[in-house]
Amino acid sequence: MSHDENFKDSSSFIHLLGALAALFATALLPMLAGWFTLLS
Repeated sequence: MSHDENFKDSSSFIHLLGALAALFATALLPMLAGWFTLLS
């Protein structure tokens, strides 16, 4: 069981990073847009 998890750890870690990056992007994009509208 642990062998399987270790084998799939790298790919799952990449998927986790991708999900976190998407979350941060969706959270920061409206904030950046608001900043740009405030600055312009």
